[in-house]
Amino acid sequence: MAETSEISGSLIPLARREAMILLEAGYLWLDMGQFDKAREVFAGAVVLMPRSEVPQLAMGSLEFALGRHDKALQAYRAAQRLAPQSALPRAHAGEALLFMGKVPEALKELKAAMELEPEGDGARLAQSLLEAKEAGALPPPSARR
Repeated sequence: MAETSEISGSLIPLARREAMILLEAGYLWLDMGQFDKAREVFAGAVVLMPRSEVPQLAMGSLEFALGRHDKALQAYRAAQRLAPQSALPRAHAGEALLFMGKVPEALKELKAAMELEPEGDGARLAQSLLEAKEAGALPPPSARR
């Protein structure tokens, strides 16, 4: 039997490769603008992998792409609860907060992401967002308060 994935935390045995293919399929639908299909795939992944933050991050990415930053933040918060020591959910939460115009709260999340995993993807995303904020590119004009 295939090795179960550390990213899956799945209800049924799910090989790492299968979990990755499932999530990648959702991201492909998302990239193609097929939001309903991406939602179906990501929702299925959430059910199949209830202890993994990865499908929650995917759902957040979908909501963010649709401009529903509040819904994206909910998904990113769910990911944070599943992986409190992971920087990526915090960085994405910071991004959503920036776009919601909640700058002080966003900066707190971004700095926390950088502290949690200074060399990780979450820290790199947080750093990029902070640099964009400092350059005046974020938050977008409609979200500034």
